[in-house]
Amino acid sequence: MIINFRKSIFSCLLIVSFLFLEDQNVFAQREVLYEQYLQNPMAINPAFTGVRETFNMTAMFRRKWFTIPNSPSSQTFAGDGTISNGKFGIGFQALNDQTSYFTTTAFSASFAYHLGINDNWKLALGGQGGINVLPVFDTQSSLNSTNRALGSFGLGAWLHSDDFFLGVSKPEILSQKFGQQSIASFYRRPLYIMLGGSYALAEDVKLLPNLLVVQEKDYKLRVDFGGRVWFSEKVGVGATYHAGGAYSYGGSNINYLQLSAEAQVGKNIRLGYFYSTRQIEQINIVSNAPKGIHELMLKFVPNPNGFQKY
Repeated sequence: MIINFRKSIFSCLLIVSFLFLEDQNVFAQREVLYEQYLQNPMAINPAFTGVRETFNMTAMFRRKWFTIPNSPSSQTFAGDGTISNGKFGIGFQALNDQTSYFTTTAFSASFAYHLGINDNWKLALGGQGGINVLPVFDTQSSLNSTNRALGSFGLGAWLHSDDFFLGVSKPEILSQKFGQQSIASFYRRPLYIMLGGSYALAEDVKLLPNLLVVQEKDYKLRVDFGGRVWFSEKVGVGATYHAGGAYSYGGSNINYLQLSAEAQVGKNIRLGYFYSTRQIEQINIVSNAPKGIHELMLKFVPNPNGFQKY
């Protein structure tokens, strides 16, 4: 019965999600933040704000090549929690990125309302707004760039129980007018459908599978699938394969594998290392250059209320 209920909910949300599809493109400048959705689901869905019902802070450092001095890097920081006895979630995210096509600085705040459906299921509805600052190149006048601040707004829904979740979101809704500026071809807006769960494989072994479907105009569907396994809620390892329909560029698909290793250091701190074999921003680098992306994570929870899956 529970399985049929999940299938029904998923089918309904799939239909609803396609109503969001428009003739506009997806915002790629915050892609570094979006790619961290497994460690921070709030990055792609504002409705996740406050779902963990306790205050969380997550900091991540990303670098293309550790073996090359002064190689491009980025830093992200996110925090969220609840107020009014868990009825409302509030959060914020910050990004400083130098690894993508354009150097980007971004800040956003999010808000979510949490509604109890029954004893097992909850539904969160959220929105986020902020500013992205990035360089804009005018192809008609010169190659010099000027920084431009762009408004950002997104919406999402998150349905969850103790062992299953389903999220639908569009983290970038606003359209932008760039005219002849070259950034117009990179400014795209995604629709995300994310689902996963938590299942006990043994007494001290948990499997956390995940699936993400990304839709954007003029691109094939992108599908991410994988999972993580936690041992005694202390050490977690995982892998996710990104099948790059939505990351097509110049007719080529960007497929890559992300490997993860995490450790719960005490009850308040979690450390993580993530390695991706390739990223979309590296498609134009020379063939003999390193293609891997390294990421380090520090998660701090002042007052944890149990094991946190995300």
